[in-house]
Amino acid sequence: MKRNKKFDDLENKIRTLPEPDYDRKFTKETQDIIHENLIQFASSYDKKKTRTVKMKKISIGLASIAAFLLFAILTIPILGLNSNQQGQPGKGETTVDKNIDKEDTDQNEPEVNLYENAEFGFTFTLPKSWEGYQIVADSWEGIAPDQKQMENGKILLIRHPEWTEAKPRQDIPIMIFTLKQWSSLEKGEFHIGAAPIGPKMLGQNNEYVFALPARYNFAFLEGYEEVETILENKPIQPKNVEKDSSKND
Repeated sequence: MKRNKKFDDLENKIRTLPEPDYDRKFTKETQDIIHENLIQFASSYDKKKTRTVKMKKISIGLASIAAFLLFAILTIPILGLNSNQQGQPGKGETTVDKNIDKEDTDQNEPEVNLYENAEFGFTFTLPKSWEGYQIVADSWEGIAPDQKQMENGKILLIRHPEWTEAKPRQDIPIMIFTLKQWSSLEKGEFHIGAAPIGPKMLGQNNEYVFALPARYNFAFLEGYEEVETILENKPIQPKNVEKDSSKND
């Protein structure tokens, strides 16, 4: 059967439309069937014997509608795929640009300084802005109810690099207790300072407990809010200390 030249041209134009996504359920075979049905539907009107101008316009109009419908059908799967990527995930496997994600992670991840204390067994994570910090050793004293000194230990002060005597900044104090001392403190066998509350535990390993002094920041020195933020992020990571067997000999 010889086709009208107009429909041949229309078919050629339709076949130049963008290729659909064949990985979706809308297969090539399904598209060919729809394409053939639309062409036959439009061609059937060309067989009519009516040769009036009005019927010719209707026939051409139907062919145009067929082309528009086919274009919409072919492009909907592609548009739907884009929608799934920007909104809710589709049923299929989601592809992620790992290079972009890695760059974003590298840019958003803050640089840090890691203080490591091998003697007592812990690490402490500090912001990059604390680069050049100092460690200052001090001590604490425990007082028994009879007001006699009975316990003592170390306090390590992590000091901001911009700290000066003329303009001191808030230190990060870490009290060091043996497990026995901490147990005695919790039992109320001694207390530290005049504060009604005791130190706050930050962590412990197999030998020591690390704690924050009560009211350590009540002087409201510059940087105390930053120190609070640092401590909220659980910066201390205890590590077990290897016992020195020679001490038992």
